[in-house]
Amino acid sequence: MCFILVVFQVHQRYPLIIAANRDERRARPSSPPRRWPGEPPLWMGRDEVAGGTWLGVNERGLAVGITNRRDGDGDPSRPSRGQLCLAALRTSSPTEARHVLDAALASNPQNPFNLLCASTATGWVATWRGESQPLKPGVHVLTNHGDLDDEILPQTRRALAYCERLDLVRAPLEDVLVALGHLCADTTAPEPICRVGGEYGTVSSSLIALEATGDLAAYWHAEGPPSGAAYVPVLIE
Repeated sequence: MCFILVVFQVHQRYPLIIAANRDERRARPSSPPRRWPGEPPLWMGRDEVAGGTWLGVNERGLAVGITNRRDGDGDPSRPSRGQLCLAALRTSSPTEARHVLDAALASNPQNPFNLLCASTATGWVATWRGESQPLKPGVHVLTNHGDLDDEILPQTRRALAYCERLDLVRAPLEDVLVALGHLCADTTAPEPICRVGGEYGTVSSSLIALEATGDLAAYWHAEGPPSGAAYVPVLIE
């Protein structure tokens, strides 16, 4: 399943940490994260079919991620949801990104999604219906089934319980990222966070951390299911 875990305003040095798995058809071409030009410059992976993205962060300290909901009706004629993620990344703040999302929803019906947008100071999660809620300090989970922190889902319960056992306040950043990478590699049946095998499943995983200034402290990426593929730092200079 698409999976985004957010550690928001918990760590004393890194107020925004994200761990995310992308689930997609394995044959769908994409490019791994790198720095892309434009204003503002940003780091993201790219869907080479529709040109959008599923997760990224820009030079102004704004992180955006999207999960394609599987619990609503989809229409292939509608715009790619990855374009919403990219459009939000091209803004300078969660407030500006929300205006962009509202305009997109007003102009075109969208297929079901959950969209995360956050800086180190504030953030929100919105759905294709236009509903939104602020991101509160703490650990949060977003998937492609249900709303934010939906504890009906075993993956959500398992992820939150796992994070309760971690030192997410003072531990060195590398230790935190390694631990969250292990979570992203969880293949516990029958509802794994990392889905291996088959034509559709986990195709990549990313770990992102921002300094209190909004500067990008780390961006690690595994090109493949993290249960087998190693995380490699993305060049952020």
